[in-house]
Amino acid sequence: MKKTFAVALSVLVIGGMIAGCSSNSSSGSASGASKGSSSASSGKEIDMIISTLNNPFFVSLKNGAEAEAKKLGINLVIQNANNDNQTELNLAQTDILKKPAALVLDPVDSNAIVASINQANQAKIPVYAFDRLPTGGKLETFIGYDAINAGKTAADALAKALNEKGNVIEIQGIMGTNVAQDRSKGFEQEIAKYPNIKVVAKQPADFDRAKALNVMTNLIQAHSDVNGVYAANDEMAMGVVSALKARGMTQKVTVVGNDGIKDALDSITNGTMKATNAESPFYEGMQVADIAKDILDGKQVKSSTTLEGQLVTKANVDNYWKHLKEIGDPQD
Repeated sequence: MKKTFAVALSVLVIGGMIAGCSSNSSSGSASGASKGSSSASSGKEIDMIISTLNNPFFVSLKNGAEAEAKKLGINLVIQNANNDNQTELNLAQTDILKKPAALVLDPVDSNAIVASINQANQAKIPVYAFDRLPTGGKLETFIGYDAINAGKTAADALAKALNEKGNVIEIQGIMGTNVAQDRSKGFEQEIAKYPNIKVVAKQPADFDRAKALNVMTNLIQAHSDVNGVYAANDEMAMGVVSALKARGMTQKVTVVGNDGIKDALDSITNGTMKATNAESPFYEGMQVADIAKDILDGKQVKSSTTLEGQLVTKANVDNYWKHLKEIGDPQD
């Protein structure tokens, strides 16, 4: 794998708690399944449940996992939980009865998924998680982006753009996930270092574009003097931008997001967003498939892998597009 965009592909292996990404708003299938490859070298199936496919981040992650699975010749079956806890639990229960070679989970909720992990443990099925860290159960490994650092990076970028003064709003993700909790924690810890910046409001919008539009529309009415917004993922950032456009405020309010989806990169180019902490989901999906292959081959896997993001602004957005092309991400 080329590492031409250094930080975006920086991989740190740690044993502690880590995290990575988002939820809600582009096309996605129902709770069906798709296969990354129909002829696995081992003939065994790896079942992967993804929290949602109604979000460009997770669609890209799925594409990366399928592309890598096809290259490796493994039978990766991907299922969509549709952002619903019970759907995910039901899918996991069905998968466990099939006795797959491994169960791969992206939790809709970090607490609720523990029941499924415990069931897989009892059935002696290897289970690992990606992007969102479960709060319990025995995992073979976890892979995801550093969510606390993502929040800190965004806070510094927003503070710099505002010349370290002004009123800001924080739009949070699904607070039942460690990713939303950690991004918020990192942002709030870092923004507190700037005494002339005041967080005038914070509210969850569940990583959802439409919800963020509504939340921001309401918050603007109470805080018309807002200077900057941190949205914990780019889908919400897009909702924020739409709310600002409706009020003619895009040139007045600085918006910083997280993930690096196509719409956000385009918004950075056209000036309606200042920056995003880009975390390539396609690359993360590739790594998820690589771990599946190692498990199939009986290799020992690392207990935890943290991926680091890259701050993307107008100054380096073209380089980031080149990086995505180099790793095979179609960004469709």
